[in-house]
Amino acid sequence: MRSVMVRGVTAGTQGCAKCLEYTALREKAKQDGDYGQATAYEILRRRHPSHETAGRTARWGLPV
Repeated sequence: MRSVMVRGVTAGTQGCAKCLEYTALREKAKQDGDYGQATAYEILRRRHPSHETAGRTARWGLPV
């Protein structure tokens, strides 16, 4: 399996099985030509928790 570069994935999320699963499903959907489903998987991956410790401003929804 080839390595996939993923935008928005930090060192903390590299080992997350769920993030990697969404990425693999997205790539499969893109290869099948189903770009709507590929987009849906990308949205799920981006909405998945970041796995990093939240900063002080995180509870207000502000950038760290």
